[in-house]
Amino acid sequence: MTKKDKATLVEGLKRICADVAILVSLFEDDEAPGKQDTPAEEEPKAPAKVYTYEEVRAILAEKSRTGFRAEVKALLTKHGVTQLSDVKEPDVFAAIVAEAEGIGVG
Repeated sequence: MTKKDKATLVEGLKRICADVAILVSLFEDDEAPGKQDTPAEEEPKAPAKVYTYEEVRAILAEKSRTGFRAEVKALLTKHGVTQLSDVKEPDVFAAIVAEAEGIGVG
């Protein structure tokens, strides 16, 4: 297993753990006495993941390798760059990753 595969696996496991924690808190809230009759309170959102250049590059490279090169190119163009290294703001990485996760799904 390569370092990249391990990193991808670790990141996936972290996401699963976060999702499980959310589910547990939802079930605990349902079981609390008197909680069922009150309107649901909005939970504070977790801070958005901050992606590094290397993480985004690995995600986009995988999409390209699996036959979605044109879609990856279009995604970068949509964000006003021709290559990932042209992205100057790290918060743009999260938007790119969010859109890249939809490539090839469905």
